[in-house]
Amino acid sequence: MHFQFGSRAQVPGRRQAARVRLALPAKVILVTGHQPCQLDDLSQTGAKITVDQIPPPLGDDAVLMVNGVEAFGTVIWRRGNSFGLCFEDAMPMADVVRLRGFNDHQQALEQQNRLRHAREFVQGRKVY
Repeated sequence: MHFQFGSRAQVPGRRQAARVRLALPAKVILVTGHQPCQLDDLSQTGAKITVDQIPPPLGDDAVLMVNGVEAFGTVIWRRGNSFGLCFEDAMPMADVVRLRGFNDHQQALEQQNRLRHAREFVQGRKVY
């Protein structure tokens, strides 16, 4: 048996790829149909997904579709309305980076909209 220490050491049961936290609207396709979801975090090897309904059973296959990227995987954990999807093939790093950029852009637009609504409210132009 070979042990490895330091930054490259792998702990059994832990993810091997760095993840990025997101909050992107997405769609998950299951055997039972498809449903909207939110992509909470993403790595090259998997994703955390939140759905409004009950998550799919452990071992079910699913396809994650988000902003032109598709990833096929298997449900490996469930917690509340969230579940973990382990990808069959590693997602290209370029797709992970692109989705992170899309998320950052979306967050910036939402912040601008909140500021605009606040200004309009303070100036009496809109009442919410």
